[in-house]
Amino acid sequence: MDDLSIYETGSGGDLELRGNDIAGSSGLFSMVYMAFFGGNTEASTTGNEIDSELRNDWFGNSLLFDDQPEIQFNSHLERALNETALNSQGRITIERAAKMDLEFMKDLANISVDVSIISDHRVQIDVRIQEPENLQQKDFQIIWDNLESEIIIQKSF
Repeated sequence: MDDLSIYETGSGGDLELRGNDIAGSSGLFSMVYMAFFGGNTEASTTGNEIDSELRNDWFGNSLLFDDQPEIQFNSHLERALNETALNSQGRITIERAAKMDLEFMKDLANISVDVSIISDHRVQIDVRIQEPENLQQKDFQIIWDNLESEIIIQKSF
C-alpha cells in the first residue's frame, strides 16, 4: 500500500521530500500517525462544527470527508495523552484510545497495540501491524513526552 511519507519534527508531522518531490512510503506508518495525531484533539468531529472556528485537525477531514464525520480522524490517543494521568489506570485509558483510533484499519490488517509507562512523564506506544497477504509484520514505536506534549522518538522496525 503506497502512501505519503510522514516524519515527526517535534512540532507535528511533516511530509518527507526527496529532491523536489514528496516521498512515498510503502508502509502503514503514515496511516497510523494520522490516526493518532491528525484529528481534532479538542473534541470528536460530529459534522456540526462551526465553519468560522478553527478545528485544529487534519485538513483532509473537512476537505475529503466533510459529509462523513464517522470516518474522520479524531485523535482519541492524542487527547488521552494530553488529559490522562500517567498511572496504571491512565495506561489502560491511553491504550484503549490508541486502539479506538486504529479501529478503521481492522479490515486492512491485524493490529496490536501495547502501551507502557516508561518514566513519570513518558509513555511508549508499540504498534504491530500484519497485513493478511503479507507474512512480514511492521512494528512502530512512539515515545510521548507528557511534559513537552510531543513525540520525542519514533521508530519503525
